[in-house]
Amino acid sequence: MTAVTATPATGLVFDPSWRSFTHVQGGLVVGHLLAAAADLAGAAPRAVTAHLLAGVEPGTPTSVDAVADRAGTTGSVRATMSQDGQLRAVAQVLTLARPASPVTEPVPVPPGPAVRDGVPFQLPRDFVPIADHTEIRALGSSRPLAGGPEPRLSGWVRIDGDLPPLVQLGVLIDALPPSLFAVRTTPAAMPTVELTAHLAGPPPETGAWVRIDQVTTWADGDVAVDDAELRAVDGSLVARARQTRRLLSR
Repeated sequence: MTAVTATPATGLVFDPSWRSFTHVQGGLVVGHLLAAAADLAGAAPRAVTAHLLAGVEPGTPTSVDAVADRAGTTGSVRATMSQDGQLRAVAQVLTLARPASPVTEPVPVPPGPAVRDGVPFQLPRDFVPIADHTEIRALGSSRPLAGGPEPRLSGWVRIDGDLPPLVQLGVLIDALPPSLFAVRTTPAAMPTVELTAHLAGPPPETGAWVRIDQVTTWADGDVAVDDAELRAVDGSLVARARQTRRLLSR
């Protein structure tokens, strides 16, 4: 099942199965903004900063627009998503019109666990229907809602849904629950209100496994900040991301 259906007048209608809690998953929103920016620029996105201003409703006509603030080898595109005339999300996307070069990391990353080392884990579909499109193999001892000692989650994740690679990458960046869930025993709505990511090379192919290591770096009474690193099966860096989550229960 695809994430959207085309409507000539408005662009997209999101299927309800891509909902996380009450609205469309924020990563799917960001993925479509990335794809819109890439289509306009004809170049690969290398960084994105998105503000999710209001929840995107499934089953509602949705428009995505992109405007280039700067064209050329290094481009800057503003992409927006709207419903019912209301701006729901906005992203500033940095593009680079040249082939990706090999990534250099100052400290070599040791080989990590293989996909087969992960333990199958299912997200609670009553809260996050997007779990029907998500396959997770958890790594380490932390699990969502297990009341553990550290707000950290790790796992191999792949997305089922025939998404274009850039759209899929947005979903992957936001695929794990908030890391604070690792120290909680009950779920709570913690919607993403800001997401920044730096992309290393081409996005993974549709359906590829990606390892995600995510930790809450700090939180206060209103927001929590999660940092995440995404790596391909061969260990190569896919992206690093940081997102701000609103703590609605506080």
